[in-house]
Parts: sequence; structure tokens; C-alpha cells
Amino acid sequence: MTLSDTCRRTLLTLSATLLIYIGSSAQSGRRIREHEVQREETVYSIARRYGIAIDKLYELNPWARQQIKVGDKLLIPSTPATSSASPTSTTPTKGKKHRVSNGETLYGISRTYGIDLADLLRANPGLTSSSVQVGMELIIPSAKDDSTTSVAPTRSEENDSSQPSQVAQAQTRILMLLPLKKDKHFVEFYEGFLLGMYQLKKAGISMQLTTLDVPNDEALDAYIEAGSLRGKDLVIGGVTEGQIRAIAAASGYNYYIIPFSKTNNLESSDGRVILTNAHTSTIVDRVIPAFLQKYKGREVIFASRPGDTEDRFVTQLRSELSHAGLPFRSIQVGSGLVGGLTADAVIVPISPDRNLALATMAAIGNRAGGITLFGHPQWQAYGSQFQQQLRRYNTTIYSTFFFDPTLPESKAFLSQFTGWFSHKVSNSYPKYSVLGYDLARYFIRAYSMYGRSFVSSMSSIPSDGLQLDFYLQRSEGQNVYTNTRFFFVHYPNTGVITREAH
Repeated sequence: MTLSDTCRRTLLTLSATLLIYIGSSAQSGRRIREHEVQREETVYSIARRYGIAIDKLYELNPWARQQIKVGDKLLIPSTPATSSASPTSTTPTKGKKHRVSNGETLYGISRTYGIDLADLLRANPGLTSSSVQVGMELIIPSAKDDSTTSVAPTRSEENDSSQPSQVAQAQTRILMLLPLKKDKHFVEFYEGFLLGMYQLKKAGISMQLTTLDVPNDEALDAYIEAGSLRGKDLVIGGVTEGQIRAIAAASGYNYYIIPFSKTNNLESSDGRVILTNAHTSTIVDRVIPAFLQKYKGREVIFASRPGDTEDRFVTQLRSELSHAGLPFRSIQVGSGLVGGLTADAVIVPISPDRNLALATMAAIGNRAGGITLFGHPQWQAYGSQFQQQLRRYNTTIYSTFFFDPTLPESKAFLSQFTGWFSHKVSNSYPKYSVLGYDLARYFIRAYSMYGRSFVSSMSSIPSDGLQLDFYLQRSEGQNVYTNTRFFFVHYPNTGVITREAH
């Protein structure tokens, strides 16, 4: 299924719960597909085409009661194997070909033939959402018979067994609480999350996602009072300190996953709280010893300009070097008079400021030799030309987030995302769409395999995020877990960028 522009509009106007079912239901076997409204089509004709009641169509598309227009996307419930769809429905045949018409997207074509977008791309090597052109002839692979997907009986909430299963043992119930009207980043997070759910669905994992728009703290309080969090396996969201504390203190759910913000001294109720984005102090405490080990025996040089403000990492690193009796010194850059750089020096600009980084690189000039530049997470957001300059100085940065768009799996994600949602991933740090994708794939898969005990089974859970990985550490005496994973990202003079997890 997809979240099209129209579906996003639906989500923003709903005051009630929007339920999105992915995978098969043990009771109804219902799945979701998408239909793009064509000329002269009506809600009645579309419902008739797919053999469904109009009420069922309105159930997933309440906005359609007012008006539909050409290009709108409707979510269509369908029943595999037993569907009573009308004879006008398209039946895919092996080796069928399709000529791309004006306005068609790869995802729309894949839905027309009832196949996965990934299968369409595999059948047409080199095809991407950006390369498809009007008039291009595509090979349409045979649709897979997915009517045999099954789900085991519902797991008892008291069952905390750590026995793994490669397929979901029950439907994982997820609640998302986001201010989707306020910021496109939250919409992109949601879109990436849906794409991650789709990947899990193909692996046989069943889930139910309930999304509630939270425009302010009062709306969240009303949801909590109404019991909306009760019975949920995973609760995700909260973007202000007040919202995070309110959700953490609520009861009736199993896990609360905080995707964005950072809040100290959380008090959890009977659920367990997971902070996916650790506090800077937590990460710095882990980065410092890794830095000292990595650059043992090398001189550290701190680069600055008059007026630059030293950030926390540099202040703490300077203190640790002094405490350990290791060599370090400071230089002023920007005047063109920098000298005395040793061949194996590690140069660290004292702040993430882009202009300071550029001034430092200009000061090093062509004397790079064995010099290494060590930098900050924010450097990822300064564009591709800046990234290329980092290669000249054998640069390493530390970061909890890193997304390499040149990797095959990253290219596949970007292509599929654009095909589904008809817009590109925003150039932000971190990339919210990829964050949603990673969180969905890790936590839903983990919960489906191990239930409430997944935090004690981390070594057996794949941590293959495109932008971040997970290592959860529990706060002493609390049901609060923090993701303490970080990377050393290395930009070599030649070859591919590498990401070393710590």
C-alpha cells in the first residue's frame, strides 16, 4: 500500500483513528491496494470495479465523501483468492508488456497489474522512477500468489517468551502520534515508516498501524484520557518534552519509542521507554575513548578562528587528552599563516561550523600527506561538493546517523520512495524518511520475533538500518532504554565511504 498525496491529506483532516492494515488478517484476509482516479470515474464505479461496498471504500477514504478528482489516490481493500472483483479488473499474465502513458508512475503501474514494485524493477534492470519515460515498454512479471499467507493465533500479552520466530506470531499493534499538519518532516517520517512496514509484510509479518494527528499537547492528553494507548504493542511519536513525558507516564502499552527528541529523567509507567536518539553527552562519552584508541600516538591539533565557540565534544576531548598526558595543541586558521603541521597530525576544528571547516581545509592546503581531518556529525548536511573535499584529507567524522545514497540498498530505497510518494527524499540531517523506514523495520520485526522480551535478545535481531543501527542500554533501575550506537564515518582519498559501528 502507499501513502499518496491524497492519503496524506486524508490523514491531516481526520479527527478519528486511521487504521492501516498490512499483511493478512487471520479473520478477514484483507489487504490494501491503491487506485488512481481516472477521467469520468465515480466512487460508485470504482467500488463496482473492485467488487466492494461503497461503505468499505469510504471507510479507508472518508475524504472521498465530499469529492474525488482525476489523479486522486484511493485505498482499496481487497480479498485474495476469494475476491469478487468485477471482470474489468486487470489480470496479469506472464511476460506481459506495458507501454508507459503520460502521468503514469512505476508504483501505479505495479498496482495496476497487482505486483510488487520491487518485482517490476527486477524485471526491468536499470529502471528507476527518474528514468522511466512516456512510451517506454516495460516487462510485467507474473503476479505472485500470496493467498497462502497466514497468521498464528493472537499472542497473549502476558507471554514474554524469548523464543524467536522468523514470521510474526501475531499482529503487532502500533500507534503513531505525530503533528502531521505542522511539519513535512513528520509526514516524510510517516511515509518512510509505511515503506518499512511494506518490506516486513513481504516477509510475512502482520501488523496494524493506528495514526493519530497530535497538533498540540492538549490533543495528546485527550487521546491518553480516552485510552487510545491501551492495548498497543509499540507507541511511536511525541515531539515536545511535555508530550514525551505524558506518553512515558501513561499506561496500557508495552513499549514507547521516542524517535526524535531527547528528554532527561523520564519516568515510565508499566511500559518500557526507548530513546532512539541518545543525548549528546551520552554519545560523546562513548566517542572520546574510541577516538583516543583510533588515534593513539598521534598529535591532535585543534583548529579555530577568533570568535569560534568550542563545542562539547572538543572541550571533553581536550580535557581527556590533558588528563592522559597526550600531545595536543591549538592553531588559528584563516590567516594563511599556519605552519608546523606534522605529517601524521589529526586536525579537529573546534565547532561544526561549515566556514570553519572550509578555512581549516584551506589552511592544510596541499600539505595533506598523512594528515587526518576529524569532524562533526553536521558536516553531512553541507552538500556533495563539501563531501568531496573531505576525501582530500582522509576525513573521519563521528555520528549517530549516516546515510550513504551510493549504496545499492540506499538507491533501491530512494527509488521506491519516489515511486510510492511522487516526491524525492528531503535533503535533511537526519533524513526523516529513512529514520521512519529504519525504525519500522527494526522494532516491528524485533517485536514480532520476541514479543516484550526483544530488548534482551538484541544479539539475535538484525540491525541493518540504512541510516542508524541499534544497541539498547537500560538506565539503572528504570524501564528506560537508550540507543547508544554511533559510527565513525571515513571518507577515504579513494574508494567507497565506510561506516564503522561502535
